[in-house]
Amino acid sequence: MKIAVCCITKNEEIHLERLINNIKDIAYEIVIVDSYSLDNTKNIALKYNCMFYQRTFDNFSNQKNFCLDRTSKNIDWILFLDADECITEKLKGEILSINNSKFDAYEFRRKFFWKNKWVKRGYFPHWFLRFGKKNKIKFDNNKVNEHLICSTNKIGKLDGCFVDNNLKSTKKWFEKHKLYSELEADRYFLNIETSKNRKLWNKLPLLIRPFILFFYRFFIKLTIFDGLLVSQYHFYHDFIYRMMIDIKILKKKLLKK
Repeated sequence: MKIAVCCITKNEEIHLERLINNIKDIAYEIVIVDSYSLDNTKNIALKYNCMFYQRTFDNFSNQKNFCLDRTSKNIDWILFLDADECITEKLKGEILSINNSKFDAYEFRRKFFWKNKWVKRGYFPHWFLRFGKKNKIKFDNNKVNEHLICSTNKIGKLDGCFVDNNLKSTKKWFEKHKLYSELEADRYFLNIETSKNRKLWNKLPLLIRPFILFFYRFFIKLTIFDGLLVSQYHFYHDFIYRMMIDIKILKKKLLKK
């Protein structure tokens, strides 16, 4: 079984070597598509003989599908990870033990960390499709919060987890989510949502829904008991970030009048 590990990057020198060292023993090849990083990302990728490409960023889905398309013809399976992620040894063993699988793709649970603190309540377990046969998977057309999809319904689950632990500063986090908020605001007007949660979210009143989400996560899901750092994350992500999106949506509505 030949596995390609795919990753898109932009100024990921703080994470990339950690990722490569984590998966190099299971990867037949590592494919990186970079958005013209200004740091040491390219040098790190070349140091470990990764297949390295650069492409001007337009959206996340196109960038990741471009990465998938760069894998070699003889690749059987593709594992997609972000630069700030890695996989547990348990998951690594499960992946390597797959032989003549009846499934075309697999979902894993994510363990998300904020400032090295596990964000558990309200976030775990949450399953993501990240591993599949090369000829069966691709990313959907969503410009942000894109998902890997399988062309068949033959999707299994593995018990191991992948870990999302971003080491960048809070300032960098807000810079990234400023871009996300722009793309999410554009998405609001496209009427492309298929999930019940997304449809419900878009029906909630703008500027009010961030309060609703924060209350739900903080008091209904009881993230208040996960500690100060986790509470900080939910305030940033569930309230401030969502408010950024709603403000941008309202501005776009005003401009259309």
